[in-house]
Amino acid sequence: MTNGCTRYTEMTVSIFFEPEHVACAYCPLLETYSRNQCRRTGEYILDTRYTVGEFCPLKPKGDANA
Repeated sequence: MTNGCTRYTEMTVSIFFEPEHVACAYCPLLETYSRNQCRRTGEYILDTRYTVGEFCPLKPKGDANA
């Protein structure tokens, strides 16, 4: 019998944004109940309407810099 997890499986998910609304405010990973915090990175976002967090792992599909 093993104790704990012995391996992990990486999964991916697609998150869609309207072209003019690529910002944390429109992302389902943003925690908004008590503070603007990314559920993925834990980063606190000051202005969610126009910015993306510094540590955001989301990259546009087909982005050469990804």
